[in-house]
Amino acid sequence: DSHPMDVMRTGVSMLGNIETEKSFDEQQDVADRILATLPAIICYWYRYSHDGVRIEENTDDDSIGAQFLHLLRGEKPNELHEQVMNVSLILYAEHEFNASTFTARVCASTLSDMHSCITGAIGSLRGPLHGGANEAAMEMIENWTSPEEAEREMLGKLERKEKIMGFGHAIYKDNDPRNGIIKIWSEKLAKDVGDTVLYPVSVRCEEVMWREKKLFCNADFFHASAYHFMDIATKLFTPIFVMSRVTGWAAHVMEQRADNRIIRPSADYTGYELRKVLPIEERAVA
Repeated sequence: DSHPMDVMRTGVSMLGNIETEKSFDEQQDVADRILATLPAIICYWYRYSHDGVRIEENTDDDSIGAQFLHLLRGEKPNELHEQVMNVSLILYAEHEFNASTFTARVCASTLSDMHSCITGAIGSLRGPLHGGANEAAMEMIENWTSPEEAEREMLGKLERKEKIMGFGHAIYKDNDPRNGIIKIWSEKLAKDVGDTVLYPVSVRCEEVMWREKKLFCNADFFHASAYHFMDIATKLFTPIFVMSRVTGWAAHVMEQRADNRIIRPSADYTGYELRKVLPIEERAVA
C-alpha cells in the first residue's frame, strides 16, 4: 500500500546509507548512480507489490527510457515506445527554480550530501500542488468517451470554478514549448494503438481551455495520454518525473556547491499589530 513517491524517496535515502557520498569530489558519480538506480527501484516495487514478481534489475538496454520500460514489462520495448520515453525524460529533466529544485538547493547550501538533497526534492514534489498534474489529467480524461462529452464536462468544471490540472504555467505566459513536442508523440502513439477516443478527447480539452480561458496545455497534459498509450499505470507518472528531474536536481546541487552561500530567506511578520501588555504586577493571581 506504499505511495510510489514514498518508495522513490525512501529508495534514495537508503542508497545514501549503502553508498555514502564521502566527498564532494564524488558528486558526479553519486548523481549518475542515483539516476541509474531509480528505474530499478520503482519497477521492482511495482512488479512485486502488484504482481508478486521479483525482477532482475539489470538489462542490456542502452538508454534509461528503454531500461525503465523493459523492467516494467519484462520485455524490451519497441522502438517507438523507447523513443517516446527518452523524449519524455529529456523534456522533464530540468526547469529552473520550481519548488523541488529550490528545496534541493536550500539543502545543498548547508553543504549536505547529494542523497539528502535529492530526498528533500522528492519530498517537495510529492505535494499535489507541485507533482501529479499528469496523473490528475489522466484521471479526468479517462472518464470521457467522446470529445463532445469532454467539452460538456470541461465547461461544467469551469462554471463550477474547479481546478483543472495540466493547463497554464507559472513561467510560460503564451505556451509551453514542451507541450508541442509531447503532443506530437502522443498522436503517434494513438495511431499506433488504434485509439479513437483518448487523444481526440485530449485535443478537445485543449481547445476548450484556450477558447474559454486562454489557458494552454503545459508539459503534463499530453504526457498523460502518451504514458497511457504505452500501458504505464497512472500511479507511476510522477515517479517517472523523478527519474527524469533527478538530473536537474543534481545539476543544481553541484552549481550551488560551486559558489555557495547558505540560503536563508528573510521573513515578513504577518501577525497581530502591537498590543498593550498588562504589567505582571497588575495581573490577577489564580
